[in-house]
Amino acid sequence: MSARGESISNEDPNNNVVRRRLLAGAGITGVAAVAGRLAAPEASAAAPGRTDLVYYWESQQRSLGYSQGVRVDNTVWLSGTAALDKDFNCVSTGDLPAQMAFVYARIKESLARYSLDFRHVVRESMYVTDMEALVGALPYRKRMYADGPFPTSTTVQVNQLIVPGLMIEIEVVASRVPA
Repeated sequence: MSARGESISNEDPNNNVVRRRLLAGAGITGVAAVAGRLAAPEASAAAPGRTDLVYYWESQQRSLGYSQGVRVDNTVWLSGTAALDKDFNCVSTGDLPAQMAFVYARIKESLARYSLDFRHVVRESMYVTDMEALVGALPYRKRMYADGPFPTSTTVQVNQLIVPGLMIEIEVVASRVPA
């Protein structure tokens, strides 16, 4: 059941509740990209040399056609991660520090599935709904990277994220230096 009382069928390829959320939360340029992905035919198999990560929200990922992570050669791209439980409901509504801790725990889990950790993160993008609330949570972010190496980083304030109550979404790119 969603925050609006709508039932979400995660197995339905025409998952209109989640599609409405995606389109409502996407920016002008994001709408075309999201709509294009929603209409794209399913690929029969991953490209050679590519490893996709689909877990945790597996039914939503398969229904909407995205991977939590993709590895090609020595680089891993993780999708934006938000404070969503396994039923795609917001965790710690309106509490940015708690959501940040949840998100970094999920990112750590995803990185570990590729035998990586925060030392391998080379790029981080944060999308937040309240920049002032973020400032108070930044010391927690710094702890994730300890004394470095630090990733390049961009933070953007947005109007809304995919589910009401979400305040932060983080995507990362990680790279393993070849042996």
